[in-house]
Amino acid sequence: MTAPVMEAVELTQTYEVARGFLSAPASVKAVSGISFRLAPRATLAVVGESGSGKSTLARMLTMIEPPGSGALFINGADVAEADAATRRRYRGEVQMVFQNPYGSLNPRQTIGAAIEEPLLVNTSLSSAERRRQALEMMTRVGLRAEHHARYPHMFSGGQRQRIAIARALVLRPKILVLDEPVSALDVSVRAQVLNLLVELQESLDVAYVFVSHDLGVVRHMADDVMVMYLGRAVERGPRDAIFDAPKHPYTRALMSATPIADPGARRERIVLEGELPSPFNPPSGCPFNPRCPLVMERCRAEMPPLERKGGRLVACWAAQDTPGPTPMQRQPAFA
Repeated sequence: MTAPVMEAVELTQTYEVARGFLSAPASVKAVSGISFRLAPRATLAVVGESGSGKSTLARMLTMIEPPGSGALFINGADVAEADAATRRRYRGEVQMVFQNPYGSLNPRQTIGAAIEEPLLVNTSLSSAERRRQALEMMTRVGLRAEHHARYPHMFSGGQRQRIAIARALVLRPKILVLDEPVSALDVSVRAQVLNLLVELQESLDVAYVFVSHDLGVVRHMADDVMVMYLGRAVERGPRDAIFDAPKHPYTRALMSATPIADPGARRERIVLEGELPSPFNPPSGCPFNPRCPLVMERCRAEMPPLERKGGRLVACWAAQDTPGPTPMQRQPAFA
């Protein structure tokens, strides 16, 4: 069995939020008990609504912020509890591509300097060698050598994201965390960037953690999928199992809202009632129980564990250990 390049064990993150001069600060548990293994050259997609904890998880995986508790292993070494020197050594193994390509680039810095900066900070390479490696990576992502001395405002959104990808990959990391990397791009450019990411993964042997709310993109990119709701993983497993036969009611609702290319195809639309609960006052028991069509008394009292059912892990008392989806009330609709 191939050793994972990254393993998360019960990662949590809690923030203290001020509520006023005379009020005690409130605690918000943004991530609660996330665990997974990431194999070399594999892609784990993390999906869920806004506020589900996806971006907080991404920041912990890239060591931008330390986890509140839990363990994070990179190539077998626990970096969650490591000292600053050890984290710095392993930080080059994990790089990140952000959602907004223009916001992640310094407008006063040429793109050549931006791509070379990770090499300047993390290596002792000469100026000539840094330039050579930057130009090589620019070529890999579809940029030309004459772009080296230009500034970010001189490029389109798709080109800027290629610059951000080149900067993230110039250190040759083993893991790339992509936080909504194509959501700010036009549809035609989005397809080009996604195909580029697939090519780079094959040629550079890099594993991806792909954070997205676009399930069409996820189906194209992912090997495994983890569905998050209010900071917790509610379903995790192989892509085809999740898309073809989702078992958690929340996962099924997400899948039913995904557009399909065939205008004549009929799809069952599942409409969830209510809003995402406040993270300041989450519901007791299963966090999804106020919106769940399968809710029962046990759901309101006990938190369901993430258990293997039907070829994936599901946190749902009502989910059955069968290959197909869990029966639930549906509202037929065209999509």
